[in-house]
Amino acid sequence: MAIIADEKWLPSDSIILEKNADVAIRQKRNVLVVAGPGAGKTELLAQKANYLFETDNCKEPYRILAISFKKDAAKNLKERVEQRCGKETACRFDSMTYDAFAKNLLDHFRLALPQELRPKQDYIVEDKDILKAAFEQYNNHNTRYYDAIISSVSLPFAKDEVGERIWKLLLHGFDDHTSMLTFKMISMLAEYIIRTNIMIRNGLQETYKYVFLDEFQDTTTLQYELVKRCFLSSKAIITAVGDNKQRIMVWAGARKTVFVDFQNDFNAIKYKLIMNHRSAPRLVDLQRKMYSVLNESDGQVQHSAKWREDDGIINLIISENSESEALTITNSIIKKIETGISPTQICILCKQKPQDFTQIIIDYLGQKGIYARIENDYQDLIKEPIIEIILSILSLTCNRKHPDDWQVLVSSIIELWNISGTQSDDEYFNVQNQIDDELLRIKQQFSLVTTKSEFYEVLKKIVSFLKFDCIKAVFPEYSQGKYLNDVLNRFAKLFWDELEKTSIDLNMSIEQFKGLHSIPIMTIHKSKGLEYDTVFFVGLEDAAFWNFKNQPEEDRCAFFVALSRAKSEVSFSFCKNRNHKTQKHNDINEFFDLLQEPRIANIITPP
Repeated sequence: MAIIADEKWLPSDSIILEKNADVAIRQKRNVLVVAGPGAGKTELLAQKANYLFETDNCKEPYRILAISFKKDAAKNLKERVEQRCGKETACRFDSMTYDAFAKNLLDHFRLALPQELRPKQDYIVEDKDILKAAFEQYNNHNTRYYDAIISSVSLPFAKDEVGERIWKLLLHGFDDHTSMLTFKMISMLAEYIIRTNIMIRNGLQETYKYVFLDEFQDTTTLQYELVKRCFLSSKAIITAVGDNKQRIMVWAGARKTVFVDFQNDFNAIKYKLIMNHRSAPRLVDLQRKMYSVLNESDGQVQHSAKWREDDGIINLIISENSESEALTITNSIIKKIETGISPTQICILCKQKPQDFTQIIIDYLGQKGIYARIENDYQDLIKEPIIEIILSILSLTCNRKHPDDWQVLVSSIIELWNISGTQSDDEYFNVQNQIDDELLRIKQQFSLVTTKSEFYEVLKKIVSFLKFDCIKAVFPEYSQGKYLNDVLNRFAKLFWDELEKTSIDLNMSIEQFKGLHSIPIMTIHKSKGLEYDTVFFVGLEDAAFWNFKNQPEEDRCAFFVALSRAKSEVSFSFCKNRNHKTQKHNDINEFFDLLQEPRIANIITPP
């Protein structure tokens, strides 16, 4: 990569940044970027990485650490940096979740822990049966309090209370159970390692000159304390981006004061972005109307110039029953598809339990030849590195003219088999020949598949070729316990389901598994960071927002997130009789009042 002067750097892909985004990218001190939906928060981080590498502000061997809340967000950011900087430079960009960051610290420096706090090397993660068995040793059968009891423990041990005794069981194993840790325990141990080992802390700070924190509003107290422990008072320059209006993880421990705390603790400058590049003007107007109830100022939010002032559609569907609701939404989706909108650009959202709200809609769409599926089981699985490799292999057995899959496979094999750049060209040709031969064998074996067990044998063949031990060695998330096996088993089950639906058409099954032809259905929490042309929110009812009285702020944020996923059209659906129960909207009536204000939503009352 050619090095250019600071003043000559321009954003890649001809993107025009608003002034505060450009200033935040070039800033040489800690910054907090506060930006609403569609403002390009992830894009800002990708452009900042490009700026730091292209201007040589992040010189070799320094690296950039990016921490996101979700796996798909971390992967998305990494891919954007690779597109802008190339893979060779982007190898100095480490993008991971908070859980992965903490686990990486623990796995690398486990031996720095005192024996009492040191888990076994082959510990497993988040096994509910082992967790339950440990608590039952002390006659505690109430799973609601497991997390609170684990979190109440302070390290190092000093009190000999029930929480500490359970920790010891989980750390070292008991009865026939092996060592098991929850992600919260992993974060606590990682924090303790950094707290008590100045050389490790200094090494971490020498490695990462820049740190990015994405979706910062959802950061928990434990995660924030780990970041502080690692980088407070260091020379690392931290850029945090987030939006208070999208804080929907309070139930999981999101720290409400994290923006203010970060500004105070890290002496960070705050920048606010005002552009919404995603949503049409009428949708932006509705988002703006919610600012006051979310304790935010209007902030001069602006829509993109690509829209006309009257663009954007908002609907409130009020149905008598689930069948009427499903028919209305199905007909609307059919019309959208007929206008050329891809099914993948239409999303159905629910506050919780999509299976309870959308099964009739899925059935009605299926009758019209439109495939819709609940993404919960697929969304994270597709992002798993081993699944990406397996899908590339399966795709190449169908058609070798898939250069992206070939690149993924070859680069993965080189990494898995530890083939370095110092080896001869003959070695690389040999690898490619081995891949060619294996693809042919897999294709021949798959051509004989008629049963689930035969398909499982194909997967075993693929994993054997990749080398199971190499997979565990290269990818830290698979290094301990049975997580890799769990991922492979979940994939095998879901992919066989797709094969059955397509009469074992491998190419179509791959496309269906990736969701290339289906309408995604998911919870609001799963939709964070995603965008669609058209969004249907199903279940604008008290039963879905059952805890509204206790957490009105978080549920208002959830409504806001659902609204802000849409580019051009959003529909909210209330069903008077769902699942044989009368539904009401007394508790969340403020949402109805807002939607029924003049010139906001079209009120649709199907027969």
